[in-house]
Amino acid sequence: MTVIDDGVLLDHASGAAPAAISVLALAQAELKPETAARIRLAEAAMAVFFEEDAGAVFDPVVQTGVMARLEAPEPSVGEESSDSSNVPRILVDRLADEGKAFAWKRRAGGRAEIRLQSLSEPGIDAFLLRLDPGRSIPQHGHDDDEYTLVISGSFQDENGVYERGDVCTAGAGRVHRPVVVGDEPCVCFAVNMGRMRFSSPLVAAYDRFLSRYF
Repeated sequence: MTVIDDGVLLDHASGAAPAAISVLALAQAELKPETAARIRLAEAAMAVFFEEDAGAVFDPVVQTGVMARLEAPEPSVGEESSDSSNVPRILVDRLADEGKAFAWKRRAGGRAEIRLQSLSEPGIDAFLLRLDPGRSIPQHGHDDDEYTLVISGSFQDENGVYERGDVCTAGAGRVHRPVVVGDEPCVCFAVNMGRMRFSSPLVAAYDRFLSRYF
């Protein structure tokens, strides 16, 4: 699947989605007009739901957030930031809020990451990911869903090729090995809803070492 599914968008529209998932959806909306339109539709559906179930008890913070998004200007689509990697503005703004520059940290398999602390919480890791041409992430599985939005470049795994604006969804128990395609580095925004588990114990140990000391 290269777009975020309807269930995730409805969670975002209702305010039930974790912050990292909402940011992922809005980041894809900057790159894909289709996703921007689907987000507006999901928010409109939630507004109708609130109106028709006026007697139900809703969290007022959630309801206020949905209505505020509906009244906000249309999100920009296809607008690229001035950053060389064309990172969606919502992610650039998050990095700025955290006082972070694009300082990549080495991880196993030749990949590099920038963790977004404000979007990470117990059981959820949100980070920018960079892989150079010809490199891959070692074979791994997941405890829960993983969502990876391609910002620039492209990669492929056992299920297909993912290019700028595409989202690769890897469910719990799925094992895959993403490999960069072409001559351009691949930059992504990834959200892991559980631990990444490398198939090789040696790679797993090396990754823990790098995360502790680099």
